[in-house]
Amino acid sequence: MGKHGYEGVGVAFQGGGSLGAYHIGAYKAMSEGGYEPDIVSGISIGAFTAAIIAGNEPGDRLKSLYGFWDSIAWPDVAAFAQTGTQLKRFHNTLSSIQGFLFGQPNFFSPRLPVPQFFPVGSKEATSYYDTEELASTLKKFVNFDRINANKTRLLLGSVRVKDSVLKYFDNKDAKDNNYKIGPEHVMASGAMPPGFPGIRVDGDLYWDGGCISNTPLEGIYKAIVDKDMLVFMIDLFNPIGKEPEDMNDVMSRYKDIQYSSRTYDHIKHINKQHNLACALSKMLKNADKLDKNTYAELQSLFRDKVFDIVHIVYDAPPFEVPTRDCEFSKSSIRERAEHGYSDMVKAFRESPWLKERLQGTHSLFSGFRGGKVYR
Repeated sequence: MGKHGYEGVGVAFQGGGSLGAYHIGAYKAMSEGGYEPDIVSGISIGAFTAAIIAGNEPGDRLKSLYGFWDSIAWPDVAAFAQTGTQLKRFHNTLSSIQGFLFGQPNFFSPRLPVPQFFPVGSKEATSYYDTEELASTLKKFVNFDRINANKTRLLLGSVRVKDSVLKYFDNKDAKDNNYKIGPEHVMASGAMPPGFPGIRVDGDLYWDGGCISNTPLEGIYKAIVDKDMLVFMIDLFNPIGKEPEDMNDVMSRYKDIQYSSRTYDHIKHINKQHNLACALSKMLKNADKLDKNTYAELQSLFRDKVFDIVHIVYDAPPFEVPTRDCEFSKSSIRERAEHGYSDMVKAFRESPWLKERLQGTHSLFSGFRGGKVYR
């Protein structure tokens, strides 16, 4: 148990394309604050972050995160990247267009001709970009041997195309069932159609988990049931925002709503589910009159551990453009990483979970452990 008073620390990294650079700074602050995660989960670009963290020793993680992002970014397209809001918007728009036209180095490249000209049923006919070079990039920055040794628990969310099931590729499950997590599992989690092609894993085709849910919090909740957990949920799309005043605002707000994945409802559901499970566990400890089958069925719902959630959200500055999740300029990546660091440092400065935990005031009522949400 760390100085924070919890038995385990988890991080759920939301998807969001190039906004994922925010994760770098958030993790940096966590590491400096002594909150190295025992379990990481991710969807889409969050899966890349999670894989890099699980696939490196703690002392190498930041170097690999920065290295990965630097390798997939174009240099800034103009010298005014650091100037006022309007010029930075123009810069970011040009940067997005550059990515749409030419792809991103070591990540994806446009298909020529467009997929409509390829034979029906071919892989090339199902996406506008080719992501084959991403496999080599991931191998450069992720030690898959470490992942498969299960030194840090890793969950990668992806949707199975044939039946719309959200599946978490889990390195613990892989080790128990004698198969290995590889680049294909990470790429499957980030295979957002129609831009990127689906990825086959064990014969089944998978797409980006963000097609169903863009926030992989539930994976951690289901995976860890026997420890008092503090889980950081790091989101890239803000569910809260102002009413739009122009088309730039309309498209930005639309994307926030689309990809925030009903974040608050999702957190509320898990928190309520967990607290009910804890209350049920307490109640049934003295339920000696229940028959064995009923007791066994109810026992599967028991929880007697803390599950606290710290919610950190990227609040996009005014110079971000509607295509900000496809804008990979080096200056934007640096600024998002700094933003993530600043937000997480602020959260640690306040640390309400730490104060309640160490002062013994966390319990919601006598004898009930449950969990809380901190924003």
